[in-house]
Amino acid sequence: MAWFGRLRKPGPSRIPLASNEPIERWQRRVAEAGLRLVEIKKNNQGAVYQVLAGEDPARAKDFLRKEPIDKELYYIIVETPDGNWGTDIKGLFLERLRPWQMDTANTDCQGAISGMIDMNQSIRAAARGVTDNFVVEVCCGRCGHEWIDGIRYRNLTVVRCPTCEARNLIDSDGYTFAEYDY
Repeated sequence: MAWFGRLRKPGPSRIPLASNEPIERWQRRVAEAGLRLVEIKKNNQGAVYQVLAGEDPARAKDFLRKEPIDKELYYIIVETPDGNWGTDIKGLFLERLRPWQMDTANTDCQGAISGMIDMNQSIRAAARGVTDNFVVEVCCGRCGHEWIDGIRYRNLTVVRCPTCEARNLIDSDGYTFAEYDY
């Protein structure tokens, strides 16, 4: 094995190493959003879940909307006190509504839907029964604050304003998703 010894020379490696800059940039974005990495896991179907946690749902949703996902079966999930928010190749989503959001008898005011988020993807999944909600921008009926939240498809949902904490009743009965073959 003398030939092997001759091939290995002392000194710096000549193999170029990938830069850590992309990882460091991502870590800075996570920290700036007030988030921390919980785990990265892969399931049996090959889906990759990058799980983060944070205390501020608004900052978490803002972070997720700025993180581009360009491959199938890749998810970034942020666990917040307001539920688990995530993003994938189709856009922003709320994993599931919280039980109190179905208690439509316990509200403070009537809120309104003020905009759609990620256009058809979220409402399509809710209309098909894949998820229990779709993501919209809502407006508080008490203070006028607007934020992003998940609501039930063609039903009543309670959402809590992050500014004044009023429980807003949101009616999505007028929103319908229909697919047409052309």
